[in-house]
Amino acid sequence: MTIRMNRQPLVLSDTGSFFVGGRMVETVGAPLEEHVLARNGVPVPINPNGTTVLGQMYVQYALPETASGPPLLFWHGGSLTGASWETTPDGREGWYTWFQRRGWPCFNVDAVERGRSGWAPRDPYFAAPALLRTLQDSFTQFRIGRAVQDGSVASLAAAAYPECRFPLDVFGTFMRQVVPRWSSTDELAVDAYCALLDRVGPAVIVAHSQGGAFAFRAAERRPEMVLGIVAVEPAQGGVTDGAALAGIPVLAIYGDHLDLDARWPTIRARTDKWFDGASRAGVPVEILDLPQRGIRGNSHMLMMERNNAEIAELIEEWLRRQSLEVSQPMTKDTVHA
Repeated sequence: MTIRMNRQPLVLSDTGSFFVGGRMVETVGAPLEEHVLARNGVPVPINPNGTTVLGQMYVQYALPETASGPPLLFWHGGSLTGASWETTPDGREGWYTWFQRRGWPCFNVDAVERGRSGWAPRDPYFAAPALLRTLQDSFTQFRIGRAVQDGSVASLAAAAYPECRFPLDVFGTFMRQVVPRWSSTDELAVDAYCALLDRVGPAVIVAHSQGGAFAFRAAERRPEMVLGIVAVEPAQGGVTDGAALAGIPVLAIYGDHLDLDARWPTIRARTDKWFDGASRAGVPVEILDLPQRGIRGNSHMLMMERNNAEIAELIEEWLRRQSLEVSQPMTKDTVHA
């Protein structure tokens, strides 16, 4: 199939989606409910007792017609979905299709409880209230700038850190993809990520923020299914000493202005400590500090910024240097096996 975009045609052998992970759970003894499901409708009896699915994860994929590398698995960060990797808020090409154009089979997820994966309202995993970031919190926590009172472009521009690369004029558009999340679903997420590795691995994980923490934990459980990890400002490292990842190359990428943020110096010190231990355990870790490369002004949202293609080129350069072996060509049959 051929998808025409603003550049050369993107030629794919297949594209589609599937779900992985999850388990059947039984609800017993819950009271019957009545809900009006449409305007002016009559009450509909709903029986919540029975079998539902908990912990599933949605995955979309695209297979280039001519593949030149192993699969890339895109794992998004907290409060976000797989939309992070698609079109940027100001309409430019995201990394999901950027890497497809260069021959990489790509798999993009909505993690457990995010986006199209859904959540189970009666399960204890979701008993605590959902968390939803505000515009003000997102602007500072994603390290785009100092505290702001409102989302006007003038306010954002006045508070933005020097040489800001985020497209501030569409920050409101970005906020529309910020979704609720829970703080109690990590184990469900890691289980689903491991199920994805079992299905399409060996593969390279490209993970952002919270997704980076999941990448290291999943790799500790399934090291034979991980060819490499690109950790884009990871929230933390693994939960072991890293020995299980021995021989798996890791690239960690950081943007600018970490020293201006209240949390990021601590987060970075914690991950650096884990990387140091993992390196001693045989993990080849490379740290890419963009400001040290003369690339200044990037926030936490590297895949969305005005220079996202420049950063993608650095990632692909690193990937090509690893000489990663492809065990078998990725086809529709292997995806759906």
